[in-house]
Formats: sequence, C-alpha cells, structure tokens
Amino acid sequence: MRFEQVLRSARDEAVDAMIVLAPANTYFVSGFRAIIYSRPVVALMWDEPALIIPELEEAHARGRSVIRNIRTYSDMALGGLTGKSTFQLAIDLTVEVMRELGLRGRRIGFEPTSFTVDGHAYLTEAWGKPLVPVKGVVERLRTIKDEEELRLIRIGAELAEHGMRIEVDGSVPGATEIEIMAHGNAAMLELAARRYPDLHITSGSRPVSGEKSVLPHSIPSGRRLGSRDIVIHGTGCVVEGYYSEDERTIFVGAPTPQQERLFEIMVRAQQAAVDAIRPGVRCKEIDRAARSVIDDAGYGAQFTHRTGHGIGIDIHEAPYFSASDETVLQPGMVMSVEPGIYVEGAGGFRHSDTIIVTKDGCDVLTKFPKNLAALRVA
Repeated sequence: MRFEQVLRSARDEAVDAMIVLAPANTYFVSGFRAIIYSRPVVALMWDEPALIIPELEEAHARGRSVIRNIRTYSDMALGGLTGKSTFQLAIDLTVEVMRELGLRGRRIGFEPTSFTVDGHAYLTEAWGKPLVPVKGVVERLRTIKDEEELRLIRIGAELAEHGMRIEVDGSVPGATEIEIMAHGNAAMLELAARRYPDLHITSGSRPVSGEKSVLPHSIPSGRRLGSRDIVIHGTGCVVEGYYSEDERTIFVGAPTPQQERLFEIMVRAQQAAVDAIRPGVRCKEIDRAARSVIDDAGYGAQFTHRTGHGIGIDIHEAPYFSASDETVLQPGMVMSVEPGIYVEGAGGFRHSDTIIVTKDGCDVLTKFPKNLAALRVA
C-alpha cells in the first residue's frame, strides 16, 4: 500500500507519524479524490492510518479509499468570518484522532509547503507540542509512476491526440479560439465516453492565436483567426486525476521566412531534449540540450521558461527539466518536453509532448505530427 511506503519514508526522516495535507498527496496515499478541497482532506500516516474528510464526502471516500479508518467532520459548525474555518474543523478532528491513536510524545511530521503560517500556528497550538517540518516525502514517491498510473496517463494522451486532430483541422480563418476549444473538448469527451465509460475523465483545451501566442500562458477568447495567424494548440485530459499534455504550433496560411526559421529552431530544440532523455541523466542536462540549440541560434533571451516538468496528479510536479534540477532520471518518470521561443511581432513557437522515461530512453506518448507541412492549415 502507498500509505505504508509513505510511512517508511517519513520514518527515514526521523519522524514517527506524518500529517499529509496537499490534495495531490492525500489522493496518492488514500485513493480518494475530492471534487474540491475548500473543505480539507487530511491523511494521518501511522501504523493505523486515518483519513479525515468532510462529512458530505463519506460515501464517496468509503467507496474509494484504501485507508479504512475514515473520520468525518461537519461544516455545520462553521462560524463565518469570525468563527472556525473548515481548515480548523479538520485540524480539530485530526488532533483528536492523533490523541486516540496514542501519538502524544511521538515526533509528528507535517508538510510545511501545505500549511499557511496561520494554519501551522493553529495546528501547533491544538496539538500542544512542536511538530517537525518534512518536505517532499510523498512527492518523491510520486515521481515514479506504477503501471496503473501509466495506463491512465496513456489514455489521457490518446484522447489528447484525438482532440488535437479536431482542433488543427478546425483552425481556419474566421473560427474563434473558443469555438475551436469547444470542438476539441467535445471530441475528447465523446471518444472517452465510448472507449472508457467506467473512468472519470475531464478535458482541457486551450488554443491561443496571433499576438497572444507570444504569451507562454494565455486563455482562449472569442478572437477570430486571421489568414496569417500562428495558433498554439494545447489539448489534454485528466483521467482519474492524472494529467496529460499535448501542444502543437500551427500556421493558418503560409509562415513568413522568420516564422519558418523560428519554428524549425524550436523543433530541433525539442528533438535534442527528447534524444537526451534516458535513465541516469540529470534533469538539468535535458534542459541544457534544448537550450543550447536555441542559444546557438541567437534566441536564448526569448526562451523564458524551463524545458519541461513532471506530469501526474498535478499538471506541473517534480521533477523539472530546468537548469538547476539535479534529479537523476529513472524509468517510470513522466515528463513534458516543451522548449519555446517567443518573439514579439513574429509569434510564439512551442510543441509539448508527454513522455515516459524507459529503461533505454523514452516513450513519446503524444505522436501528433511536428513538421511544418503537417501543421500548416490552408
């Protein structure tokens, strides 16, 4: 069980028990995923683990959680702006369970990145003794995906490919970003319903065009595509809580010579990164492989983000293809590969693929064409 792995890892950090609060981490250790987390979920890692959840989630949690000791709190006791919050109600119950389990006098770890200053102060006061901040215990375990996790991510990538085909074909002059997004999302969800009716799946499409393409992150709008536009398409599905990512840069009509050159530099940079991925290589070396291509072409200043990131329960999670990440790649890691170039007046240029690190390289899950001829829409 994952909660047993987490407890062993926590004890390697010299704590006896561990309070897990981050939503992605509580899902990982318990198998229960809430729709929203405004009412906190807390997983208490101990010889007899416990899951603290809001009362309205009880039926859902009992059907999903591998942690069988489930305790619930009611939000009927909320006191508005001056009374107790849902966080405080969850912590009150957590402390009650800790006392019931005999944890007084034990070294209790907690995730410092999941607590606000006020939240940590409330927990410490409620428990009555200091707690030990322990970073990255669950996140380290999440970096290597098991076969079921990989299956879900592969399904998401398959659906993303289908959505990408629909979106690229629909990127004609006069079409709006929102219309294209709607068609891509509908296509992914319709296929999901036919092929995977028993899975919980949501979709996420985000085509951005023209002058907006120079923004590494942007939101689709009612902007209509013009006859010489660049469009960066991003499709993906969340399958039982696991993300995938597929991005392509396309041209509506013929690119200018400058745009064609920038596109080709980006494609070479991404391929250099993919070619460098294998077990034993440090993440920063993958970033260097892509960045050196763009630097050598004179556009280093226009590559303003890392080359990629881990993908799993979070769309962005450790490790990272960044200049400072010393993480050594291992089989089972799932990453994005997405170097980009953003030049005012010319446009943005980025492909992104979801890959799995294998024993001798990587498996690229998103196989949509990357060459200019395939990505030019007449």
